Amino acid sequence: MAKNMKKDTKPAPQNAPACACPGPAPDDCAPGKAVAFLKYAVKILVTASIVAILVYSSKKHGSFDGVDLSGLNWAWLAAAFLLYLVHLFVNAWRWRLLLAYREIPCSLLSAFSLTTQSFFFSLVMPGGAIGGDVIRAGFLAYRVPKGQKFDGVFTILMDRFTGMIGIFLTVFLAMPFAWRYLDGTDPRARILTFALLGASAAGLLAAAVIFLHGQLEKLAFFRWGEDLGARLTRGFSTRLLNALDSYNGATKEIVWCVLASILGVNFVLGLCFYCVCLAFSASLAPLFAPIVAAITVGNIAGLIPLTMSGIGLRDYFVAAILGAALAELPDCPVDALAPTLVMTGVIIAGGLFGGFFFLFDNAYRKKVPASTPPATGN
Repeated sequence: MAKNMKKDTKPAPQNAPACACPGPAPDDCAPGKAVAFLKYAVKILVTASIVAILVYSSKKHGSFDGVDLSGLNWAWLAAAFLLYLVHLFVNAWRWRLLLAYREIPCSLLSAFSLTTQSFFFSLVMPGGAIGGDVIRAGFLAYRVPKGQKFDGVFTILMDRFTGMIGIFLTVFLAMPFAWRYLDGTDPRARILTFALLGASAAGLLAAAVIFLHGQLEKLAFFRWGEDLGARLTRGFSTRLLNALDSYNGATKEIVWCVLASILGVNFVLGLCFYCVCLAFSASLAPLFAPIVAAITVGNIAGLIPLTMSGIGLRDYFVAAILGAALAELPDCPVDALAPTLVMTGVIIAGGLFGGFFFLFDNAYRKKVPASTPPATGN
């Protein structure tokens, strides 16, 4: 039954504005805008509250007192920022690989521009990372022929999908080298870290089910679940699986995307945070593994859409794991929260970097004619 539904289901119309409010009158959008603004304000409040609690807690224990940011090694901070830009570039390269597979014309420079702009808007929009992806999809729609808009927007979802697989795999690759430090964390942080690891394992399992759903449809129970999902989502889950099936021949591209996520995105972010830590003290040099594990767990927590771009939630987990590692260093001169907050500053600076592309890249103002043929090469 699920297979028959797939044959009968057609993709949703592509010419409807994704962000338009229903109804003819502009005033109808007012309630939606008020709710969006309220959510945005709540996120800012939650973000500020978590950071304030972290700072207060560190000061209460005396570990944050006397932190002198003027003594930072700025060469290491510059290296950290450059590595963050490398992480942005690999994100863009990964996405362009998917665009090339769908034969959608987009240069690497354009992909980098749109990627950095999405990171910029994820900082300033209520939707966070999702809001940034919506903006990326809107800008991409101006650059591709009309008949390729749906495929182009779906590459963003696939890019996000492979990116999540990459971060889930990275945390399991890094945690064996930092597992013993979890015993030194706060009990609540330890329980929540285990919860994030469980969610990561569930995410990997879900990804495997999605990729193998064609084979799993031989099972009656799985077909029943697909039918139920199609009814509950009004056919959206079926359309989503159909779109994913269009990447059945892209095994090589997907493998490269996942590898790029592990090495070029998450491992590079680990190097970035490592440089931030070295900017405080060279005595942190032996802690490479827990530093990579800390930022990876923190980034998974940052995927939870409760704060602005994960700020606050990410800092809580990073500081907890890093603090447990620093406790084993004799006479460590660094409080865990200090490099954690500086890393957040690097992330914000990298996001703001995308604002320059938004100001100076006007390609989105030039719509591609509907008759423009798709590209044939990579």
